[in-house]
Amino acid sequence: MTRVISQTETIEALCTKNVALNIPSYQRPYVWPAEDVVKLLDDVAAALSDGQPRYYIGTLISARRPPTVGEAACSHELIDGQQRMTTLCLLALAFRKRLPDHDLAQMTRLGTRPRLTFMIREQAQAFLAREAELAPSIDFDDAALTSLYLIHLQQGLNAARQRLDQLARAKTDLRQLADYLYKSVEWVNNVVPAAMNLNHLFARINTGGVQLEQSDILKAQLLRKITRHKPRYDAIWQACEDMNNYFERNVRQLFPLTDWENTGYDDLAQFDAERFTLPGEHSTEGGGLTLGQLASDSGQGTDDVKAPLSVAINGRSHGDDAADSDDEDDSEDTGWRRSIIGFPLLLMHTYRIFLSEKGEDDDIDCRLHAARFGECFGDFARRATEHEAVAFIECLWLVRYQFDRWVAKWVKRENDDTEHLYLGSVTANTSRGRKRFSRYYPESTPDLVQLQAVRYFTGERTAQYWLSPFLGMMIRMMRDTGFRKLNGPEAMATALRDLERIDNVLSAARNTQKEASFALLRGQSPVCDDFSVLDGHLREPLGTGFEHYWFLKLEYVLWKRRTELPELQQERWISFRITSKNSVEHVYPQQHEHHNERLDRRMLDSFGNLALLSPGENSSYSNQDPGKKLIDFDAKPVYDSLKLAHIFAPMRLNRWSPSSIRVHLDSMLELLREHYDRT
Repeated sequence: MTRVISQTETIEALCTKNVALNIPSYQRPYVWPAEDVVKLLDDVAAALSDGQPRYYIGTLISARRPPTVGEAACSHELIDGQQRMTTLCLLALAFRKRLPDHDLAQMTRLGTRPRLTFMIREQAQAFLAREAELAPSIDFDDAALTSLYLIHLQQGLNAARQRLDQLARAKTDLRQLADYLYKSVEWVNNVVPAAMNLNHLFARINTGGVQLEQSDILKAQLLRKITRHKPRYDAIWQACEDMNNYFERNVRQLFPLTDWENTGYDDLAQFDAERFTLPGEHSTEGGGLTLGQLASDSGQGTDDVKAPLSVAINGRSHGDDAADSDDEDDSEDTGWRRSIIGFPLLLMHTYRIFLSEKGEDDDIDCRLHAARFGECFGDFARRATEHEAVAFIECLWLVRYQFDRWVAKWVKRENDDTEHLYLGSVTANTSRGRKRFSRYYPESTPDLVQLQAVRYFTGERTAQYWLSPFLGMMIRMMRDTGFRKLNGPEAMATALRDLERIDNVLSAARNTQKEASFALLRGQSPVCDDFSVLDGHLREPLGTGFEHYWFLKLEYVLWKRRTELPELQQERWISFRITSKNSVEHVYPQQHEHHNERLDRRMLDSFGNLALLSPGENSSYSNQDPGKKLIDFDAKPVYDSLKLAHIFAPMRLNRWSPSSIRVHLDSMLELLREHYDRT
């Protein structure tokens, strides 16, 4: 009888066993955006810094095939996992350029061909060969790099190389990082029988059921400790765990007996057992423990679960499908939406806030990452009393309300194919004879959302450390106002002021983001560098080595002061958004189109000569003279960079020169200084 063989693998194992990787024809193109490639690299670097013995990237499904590369012992046809494996190859290519003698370079090639092969994508194959310093199978020009099959490969590789430049400038030991990537990044490869219908299997695994998460197991462990009103706390948990729906909608679905005609949005700020009631409130039934019992009965404890258990669930959905039910609003907030973080990470932030509320001096031991969930909650789940279990779940309600009130969601509006970060204001209206809560979005992006975008797209994106102090401060503001008047402009101004202070402190703190964020949560002031230190850093000619944070931070400062600065035109900034960008643009190009044009390296790599753009925007400017870039910039209806707007404004009168670069740098740093001084 044929069976599936599961085995743990690393890049080292692939290389020593001469295993080739093959992308079959039925797979979609490589689609990971460049920021996700950088995020994986940063996660691996953080795991190494954190002393983790290994970094786990999940499970793959493959079929063993005859070798696709002549020197290979065998080939694994990737049924599920090609995006991750391709990303590992891109990271190996990025390291190869810096450490060509490291064993990790073996991941990029197997004999005379790339280790990763594509069955029908000759251009992608040729790209990997060229970057691995092998002879491409076909000729292709730079125009091919914009094709569907190559654009993300090129952008991901360029982003990884830029990130390695930044890490090298930050004195990161790249050889040690390459060792860790080579030996300690692991995955489980489920090898299925080669005779299986792989197209059918691929379709099945991409339309599979719901997974049992570690958060479900934590819920089961906490509910097991609660002896009174167990269904109530189960319902609270369910109302909080659907992160993609709005909290008020989850509560309406799960507490159907609530008098919604006499309940305002502010009434959701804290759980009130008299207001939010359940059918059979006094029943002793356990209710809602099916998932947890499945995990408990299988002998899986919080610390033992290394990967989700796949189970099929029947019953009512509280996800996006429920948004079209009769209980929902048919107002302006219709459309697709998702949270900026998952529920496990929200629970970890809640635990930090819970510890702070208890007056604890010590933070959780591990860094914030969904993969560390069991380590974070293992001791608490075992030792928590009934009172602590109840208090934690009620704290979760507080946090989730504040999260939906003050933190933007990704929203894809009707008639718009692009998702954006939105934070809608909540209003009450009557529809079909019933009171409902609706969210409306302003035409121009609020300052609070722009600053959240800066924090979201930079730093440790798997942790989002700013959320703990920000949500903690919003809870304190809520208490100070007596759980009322949270929707006015004064509250919005307070939220923005608090987040600006959090952002400034985290950017200048001498200790880690985790330590600084917990100190802020506790109401303390971490030790920070004076702005003169930051000023000196930004005056260094670091080129692509500048942290992308500083570009986006400056975009926010320019956005906030947009009406004061005459260089900015309202018709072009009204739709401007701070988005994920990871390609450093040299306004005076590194390789000028006129090869006799040269600029001193200190000026060329000055922060004053740089802007941060998306890879596509960067490519559009190419190596043109700054004057031609100005023409292209003026042709765009919306600014792609506010910093570029300030660069190009004086160029209408004078050429871009070393003196222009110095003047621009001084003016930008002065704006940053004023922003830090204000907060």
